[in-house]
Amino acid sequence: MAEKLRILPISSATRTGNLVFVSGQGGLDPLTSAVVGPSLEEQTVQTMENILTILADNGLTFDHVKKANIYLAKREHYAEFNAIYARYFTNIFPARTTVYCELNYDLLVEIDVIAQLESGESQE
Repeated sequence: MAEKLRILPISSATRTGNLVFVSGQGGLDPLTSAVVGPSLEEQTVQTMENILTILADNGLTFDHVKKANIYLAKREHYAEFNAIYARYFTNIFPARTTVYCELNYDLLVEIDVIAQLESGESQE
């Protein structure tokens, strides 16, 4: 599966002006492209860490996230997901949409975000 993921026609993130659009991330180990585990917690933590890495590569943190789209494979995971997701934000939570759907690679969660550089921050 690792080779398949490396050849997908997508970027992990793109920047336009002061906005960074992070592509959908799931609970995949960035080194092996394997799903990190069968539990929602394992997959959500890895998903959020993958997003954090991409944000950091762009000089951003979760405090810069203004919009998140959440895709859950199971409706019954909603409350558990919220408890895990909330750990990653220290200020105001971003606007958010949650959708229930079938996900690739048997993932339980996928998340994409839009982050914004604040005025005065570097846009390297």
